[in-house]
Amino acid sequence: MVNPGVPNSSQIPEAAPVAPDRIRSKSLRNLLNYWDTKVADLQRLPSRADLQPDEMVTFLPFVALINVQNGFPRFQFRLVGTGIVGAMGREATNRSVDEALFGANAPNVEAFFSLPLDNRGPAYATGQYTVAPSGRTLAFETLLLPLSSDGTAIDMLLGGLVGERVQRDEQICGFQYDFFSPLVQTATP
Repeated sequence: MVNPGVPNSSQIPEAAPVAPDRIRSKSLRNLLNYWDTKVADLQRLPSRADLQPDEMVTFLPFVALINVQNGFPRFQFRLVGTGIVGAMGREATNRSVDEALFGANAPNVEAFFSLPLDNRGPAYATGQYTVAPSGRTLAFETLLLPLSSDGTAIDMLLGGLVGERVQRDEQICGFQYDFFSPLVQTATP
Protein backbone atom coordinates (compact mmCIF):
# COMPACT_ATOMS: atom_id res chain seq x y z
CA MET A 1 0.00 0.00 0.00
CA VAL A 2 1.27 3.46 -0.86
CA ASN A 3 1.77 5.58 2.20
CA PRO A 4 3.27 8.82 0.90
CA GLY A 5 3.69 11.87 3.05
CA VAL A 6 2.24 15.20 2.12
CA PRO A 7 0.53 15.48 -1.27
CA ASN A 8 2.58 17.42 -3.79
CA SER A 9 -0.29 19.43 -5.29
CA SER A 10 1.50 22.69 -4.55
CA GLN A 11 4.46 21.44 -6.58
CA ILE A 12 2.47 20.56 -9.70
CA PRO A 13 2.71 23.33 -12.34
CA GLU A 14 -0.38 24.84 -13.97
CA ALA A 15 -1.80 22.35 -16.46
CA ALA A 16 -0.87 23.88 -19.82
CA PRO A 17 -1.24 21.52 -22.80
CA VAL A 18 1.92 19.77 -23.96
CA ALA A 19 2.74 18.35 -27.39
CA PRO A 20 2.57 14.59 -28.07
CA ASP A 21 6.29 14.55 -28.89
CA ARG A 22 6.94 14.96 -25.17
CA ILE A 23 5.99 11.27 -24.71
CA ARG A 24 9.21 9.24 -24.38
CA SER A 25 7.80 5.71 -24.33
CA LYS A 26 7.21 4.02 -27.67
CA SER A 27 4.34 2.03 -26.10
CA LEU A 28 2.55 5.21 -25.00
CA ARG A 29 3.14 6.88 -28.38
CA ASN A 30 1.65 3.80 -30.07
CA LEU A 31 -1.33 3.89 -27.69
CA LEU A 32 -1.96 7.56 -28.50
CA ASN A 33 -1.68 6.89 -32.26
CA TYR A 34 -4.11 3.98 -31.91
CA TRP A 35 -6.67 6.17 -30.09
CA ASP A 36 -6.17 9.06 -32.56
CA THR A 37 -6.81 6.68 -35.48
CA LYS A 38 -10.01 5.40 -33.83
CA VAL A 39 -11.24 8.97 -33.24
CA ALA A 40 -10.47 9.96 -36.83
CA ASP A 41 -12.10 6.84 -38.32
CA LEU A 42 -15.20 6.96 -36.11
CA GLN A 43 -15.55 10.77 -36.03
CA ARG A 44 -16.38 10.47 -32.31
CA LEU A 45 -14.82 9.28 -29.09
CA PRO A 46 -14.28 5.53 -29.28
CA SER A 47 -16.01 3.14 -26.91
CA ARG A 48 -14.53 0.12 -25.19
CA ALA A 49 -16.28 -2.01 -27.84
CA ASP A 50 -14.30 -0.16 -30.54
CA LEU A 51 -11.00 -1.32 -29.03
CA GLN A 52 -9.57 -4.51 -30.50
CA PRO A 53 -6.90 -6.24 -28.38
CA ASP A 54 -5.40 -7.88 -31.49
CA GLU A 55 -4.70 -4.35 -32.83
CA MET A 56 -2.96 -3.43 -29.56
CA VAL A 57 -0.56 -6.36 -29.14
CA THR A 58 2.66 -4.30 -29.05
CA PHE A 59 1.49 -2.06 -26.19
CA LEU A 60 -1.32 -4.08 -24.56
CA PRO A 61 0.73 -4.98 -21.42
CA PHE A 62 0.98 -1.25 -20.62
CA VAL A 63 -2.76 -0.55 -20.95
CA ALA A 64 -5.44 -0.09 -18.30
CA LEU A 65 -9.18 0.44 -18.52
CA ILE A 66 -10.61 2.75 -15.88
CA ASN A 67 -14.33 3.08 -15.18
CA VAL A 68 -15.65 6.60 -14.62
CA GLN A 69 -18.25 6.46 -11.86
CA ASN A 70 -20.71 8.87 -10.30
CA GLY A 71 -19.79 9.81 -6.75
CA PHE A 72 -16.57 9.21 -4.87
CA PRO A 73 -14.27 7.51 -5.58
CA ARG A 74 -14.87 8.57 -9.13
CA PHE A 75 -12.45 6.19 -10.89
CA GLN A 76 -12.00 2.44 -10.63
CA PHE A 77 -9.45 0.28 -12.45
CA ARG A 78 -11.39 -2.29 -14.45
CA LEU A 79 -8.38 -3.96 -16.08
CA VAL A 80 -4.64 -3.43 -15.59
CA GLY A 81 -2.04 -4.82 -17.99
CA THR A 82 0.82 -7.02 -16.88
CA GLY A 83 3.42 -4.37 -17.76
CA ILE A 84 1.75 -1.91 -15.39
CA VAL A 85 1.49 -4.54 -12.66
CA GLY A 86 5.21 -5.26 -13.10
CA ALA A 87 6.14 -1.58 -12.99
CA MET A 88 4.07 -0.98 -9.85
CA GLY A 89 4.78 -4.31 -8.20
CA ARG A 90 1.11 -4.93 -7.41
CA GLU A 91 -2.29 -5.53 -8.95
CA ALA A 92 -4.81 -2.67 -9.12
CA THR A 93 -7.63 -4.36 -11.10
CA ASN A 94 -11.03 -3.67 -9.49
CA ARG A 95 -9.50 -1.13 -7.09
CA SER A 96 -10.67 2.45 -6.80
CA VAL A 97 -8.46 5.51 -7.08
CA ASP A 98 -8.61 6.47 -3.44
CA GLU A 99 -6.41 6.68 -0.35
CA ALA A 100 -6.17 2.89 -0.05
CA LEU A 101 -4.39 2.77 -3.40
CA PHE A 102 -2.63 6.16 -3.63
CA GLY A 103 -2.43 7.39 -0.04
CA ALA A 104 -2.29 11.14 0.52
CA ASN A 105 -1.76 11.72 -3.21
CA ALA A 106 -5.25 10.40 -4.13
CA PRO A 107 -6.50 14.00 -4.74
CA ASN A 108 -3.70 14.56 -7.28
CA VAL A 109 -4.51 11.28 -9.01
CA GLU A 110 -8.20 12.24 -9.10
CA ALA A 111 -7.24 15.64 -10.59
CA PHE A 112 -5.08 14.00 -13.29
CA PHE A 113 -7.75 11.40 -14.10
CA SER A 114 -10.31 14.24 -14.42
CA LEU A 115 -8.35 16.05 -17.17
CA PRO A 116 -9.66 13.85 -20.04
CA LEU A 117 -13.20 14.46 -18.78
CA ASP A 118 -12.71 18.23 -18.56
CA ASN A 119 -10.88 18.54 -21.90
CA ARG A 120 -12.47 15.63 -23.81
CA GLY A 121 -8.98 14.65 -24.89
CA PRO A 122 -5.70 13.05 -23.84
CA ALA A 123 -3.84 13.82 -20.63
CA TYR A 124 -0.18 13.07 -19.91
CA ALA A 125 1.95 12.95 -16.77
CA THR A 126 5.36 12.01 -15.54
CA GLY A 127 6.32 11.20 -12.00
CA GLN A 128 8.19 8.99 -9.66
CA TYR A 129 7.59 6.51 -6.93
CA THR A 130 9.86 5.56 -4.08
CA VAL A 131 10.25 1.95 -3.02
CA ALA A 132 11.06 0.39 0.33
CA PRO A 133 13.24 -0.91 1.78
CA SER A 134 15.91 0.43 -0.63
CA GLY A 135 14.59 4.01 -0.94
CA ARG A 136 15.16 3.87 -4.72
CA THR A 137 13.23 6.37 -6.83
CA LEU A 138 11.68 4.97 -10.02
CA ALA A 139 10.38 7.09 -12.90
CA PHE A 140 7.14 6.59 -14.79
CA GLU A 141 5.07 8.27 -17.49
CA THR A 142 1.39 7.83 -18.08
CA LEU A 143 -1.30 8.69 -20.59
CA LEU A 144 -5.10 8.82 -20.25
CA LEU A 145 -7.55 8.81 -23.17
CA PRO A 146 -11.34 9.28 -22.97
CA LEU A 147 -13.80 6.60 -24.11
CA SER A 148 -17.56 6.90 -24.52
CA SER A 149 -20.12 4.14 -25.02
CA ASP A 150 -22.61 6.61 -26.51
CA GLY A 151 -20.11 8.82 -28.37
CA THR A 152 -20.74 11.75 -26.03
CA ALA A 153 -20.58 11.02 -22.29
CA ILE A 154 -17.15 9.87 -21.12
CA ASP A 155 -17.70 6.72 -19.08
CA MET A 156 -14.28 5.06 -19.29
CA LEU A 157 -10.63 5.99 -19.67
CA LEU A 158 -8.05 4.09 -21.69
CA GLY A 159 -4.82 4.47 -19.77
CA GLY A 160 -1.22 3.59 -20.33
CA LEU A 161 1.68 3.55 -17.89
CA VAL A 162 5.32 2.74 -18.48
CA GLY A 163 7.79 2.81 -15.62
CA GLU A 164 10.84 1.27 -14.10
CA ARG A 165 10.02 -2.09 -12.52
CA VAL A 166 9.60 -2.57 -8.79
CA GLN A 167 11.71 -5.55 -7.65
CA ARG A 168 10.15 -8.58 -6.00
CA ASP A 169 11.38 -7.62 -2.50
CA GLU A 170 10.29 -3.95 -2.82
CA GLN A 171 7.04 -2.13 -2.24
CA ILE A 172 5.97 1.36 -3.31
CA CYS A 173 6.02 3.61 -0.26
CA GLY A 174 5.81 7.04 -1.91
CA PHE A 175 4.35 8.54 -5.07
CA GLN A 176 4.30 11.89 -6.79
CA TYR A 177 3.69 13.48 -10.15
CA ASP A 178 6.38 15.73 -11.59
CA PHE A 179 3.61 17.33 -13.65
CA PHE A 180 0.36 16.48 -15.40
CA SER A 181 -1.26 18.23 -18.29
CA PRO A 182 -3.72 17.94 -21.14
CA LEU A 183 -2.05 16.74 -24.32
CA VAL A 184 -2.43 18.78 -27.49
CA GLN A 185 -4.95 16.79 -29.48
CA THR A 186 -4.12 15.53 -32.94
CA ALA A 187 -7.55 13.97 -33.55
CA THR A 188 -10.83 15.75 -32.92
CA PRO A 189 -13.79 13.84 -31.48
